[in-house]
Order: sequence, then structure tokens, then C-alpha cells
Amino acid sequence: MYQPRKVFVMENGGYTELSYEEFCRRRETNPSYAGKLFLPLYGMIMEVSKADYEDFYRQERRQKYIDERSAGNGDISYDMLTTEDFNGEDILVDGREDISEQVARKMMLDKLRICLLQLSEEERRLIQLHFYDNIPQTEISRLYGMNQSSVSRRINKILLKLKKLLDD
Repeated sequence: MYQPRKVFVMENGGYTELSYEEFCRRRETNPSYAGKLFLPLYGMIMEVSKADYEDFYRQERRQKYIDERSAGNGDISYDMLTTEDFNGEDILVDGREDISEQVARKMMLDKLRICLLQLSEEERRLIQLHFYDNIPQTEISRLYGMNQSSVSRRINKILLKLKKLLDD
């Protein structure tokens, strides 16, 4: 289940940052949360007005419609990708890697999956949180009730173990 890193709710004319757990607790105990509207933004959720909520999903539906229509028509436009920092024509360069590199990467990923299964459940959980869920070590240290340097040492120890398993 999706768990945002942070939740922002409107209180006293501004936004208040809550943990997801605190947000869930308030939502269960405070009936006023039933009518609140939230949008997902960059791994967080934020309370918004009804107008902002409707506008967000109207724009999202419009973009989906445009993308589906373009795909159905076979439309390709690299000009719309051009910005001050990026030339849309650059996307036309075939940057695909060599097939042998793709095979080597696939083999390494398969081996990594097997090695990950050889880790303990707690070790896999730490790797999941930090590298797949992109949760910083400081946040993990709060979750586990230990200091950040201990989390860092544990992750490094797990990485060394994984490297050894990969080398075998």
C-alpha cells in the first residue's frame, strides 16, 4: 500500500506537516477529515481546495486524452519537448545500449534478485526502504529508534554481504 513520506493539511490559514501515521489517526478520530481533498505530489499528499482538486484531475484527464489521441493517430512531435534547457531534436538520437550490454545487465539483475533472497527479512527491509523507497537514513533511524550512523553501518554491512554473494 502507498504510504506518502509527508502529509500537509491546512490549519490556521497555512499548511501543517504531519507524518502519515498522525494523518491516519486524525482521519479516524476527526470527522472533519471526511470532506477534505488531497492530491499526491512527489511522494507526499497535500490538502487542496475543491477547485484545485477538480482542476488537477481535469488537466490529468485532458492530458491522458491528448496522449491517447496522439498515440492513436501516430503523432510524434519533438518540438513540444524543446525548452530553454533541452532541445527536442536531441531525443531523436538512438541512445539504446548494445544488446550484449542489455543481456549482461539482465543477468546481473537476475543474480541480484537471487542474492537479495539470501538476505534476512530485516536486511531486505532496510535495503527496500533506503534504495527502492528512497527513504533517507535519518528517517529510517527514526523508524527503527536508532541513530543515523548505526543505520548507515548496517546498510554498508548488508551491501558488503550482497557484494560477496554477487562475487560467489
